[in-house]
Amino acid sequence: MTHSVPDEIAARVRRLPEAQQRQALAYVETLERGPRGAGLVAFAGSIDRADPAQMAAAIEAECERVDAADW
Repeated sequence: MTHSVPDEIAARVRRLPEAQQRQALAYVETLERGPRGAGLVAFAGSIDRADPAQMAAAIEAECERVDAADW
């Protein structure tokens, strides 16, 4: 007899210790939320092509400096 995927998952999870059942539940919840960063897809293409180069130049110019007298 062939079981449905949900039935098979439920049967296997029932056999696990409670701690592992909680891990399985947490994993399923991450699947329901979708991949990490999925909410950022709406911003795809919103940064002008020149902006990343300008950001990198600003970081290189300003963030790489160490002012020993500042400590």
